[in-house]
Amino acid sequence: MSPATTCSLLLLFFLTLSLHINFSTAVNSIGVSRRTLAVAADTVPSPKKVATFFPSDISPPTEKYWYSRLPNTPLPKALGYLLQPGHYPSINTEFANDNVSASVQISYKIYKTSAKHEKAIKSSFPDSTIFYLYNDIHPGKRMRIRFANSGTKVSFLTRQVAESIPFTSDKIPEILKYFALQVNSKEARVIRDAIGGCEDPNMEGEEKFCATSLESLIDFNVEGLGQNVRVLSTEAGKKQEYTVSAEVRMIGDDKAAVCHKMRYPYAVHYCHVIAETEVYEVPLVGSDGTKVKAVTVCHLNTSAWSPDHMAFKVLKIKPGPAVCHFLDSDTLIWVPAKY
Repeated sequence: MSPATTCSLLLLFFLTLSLHINFSTAVNSIGVSRRTLAVAADTVPSPKKVATFFPSDISPPTEKYWYSRLPNTPLPKALGYLLQPGHYPSINTEFANDNVSASVQISYKIYKTSAKHEKAIKSSFPDSTIFYLYNDIHPGKRMRIRFANSGTKVSFLTRQVAESIPFTSDKIPEILKYFALQVNSKEARVIRDAIGGCEDPNMEGEEKFCATSLESLIDFNVEGLGQNVRVLSTEAGKKQEYTVSAEVRMIGDDKAAVCHKMRYPYAVHYCHVIAETEVYEVPLVGSDGTKVKAVTVCHLNTSAWSPDHMAFKVLKIKPGPAVCHFLDSDTLIWVPAKY
């Protein structure tokens, strides 16, 4: 082979090799860029401004943590909905409809009812049984009931994201800015009320906690009740006359924890354990034949309640006697599994 031919072949070889290397490098660079972007998306801290905080950006946690802490406790339907991607948005700033959630004011502010809340409750539940006496839960008792829920179509945030968002009254301006809410809006008022309720001093014999994530909700109740628990909620039913169809069954007492879903841009639960209470499961049959298992809480001693509380006006009694009320369909009852 002549020297000229040899040089030509060598030149062709190095040219081909150079093109191959440049092409491979380009492909790898694209691949690395894509992988880098994917990794970055997983590791970048949670966004701090609502402008980049869309519901579609956040997937709710799964039931994995639930079963890691509560392996023998079925996940209640009221929580299952909050863990289904796409069923509810993670964040929703339309949560201030007074008419839908007036019953929540009954639930977690049971000891005190302002005139404004009383008016909202009455307008939301006309001709409905809101409070009733302890001796009224017996077979044959008829009550006109509207089963409601908090009206907040929001799901849980992950613990990491939830804990990055302030949840204290001294951070209200920051919270409103985070969710792009006006200072004087209804939503701002609801946020102030919710956080204020969480920060109110505990009532006598009450232990409470506001859970801003699924993990903190589970941890609070496991710490107080252990892992051998049952978690129940009221079945939803339309407004009509219901009859107590059988003997009621006690499902919890002072050790039961009640967790109310609050009105908030994402899922927050107000959990409390109140002394001198009993929790019952009440079998009901509607006038149209619909069967509902409702959960009711009875406060055995109301002597510490304000004499102006709505319950006493409705029942025409003075503070002292036991007073009961049904719970919303997205309120959770945690009780020891012995019941």
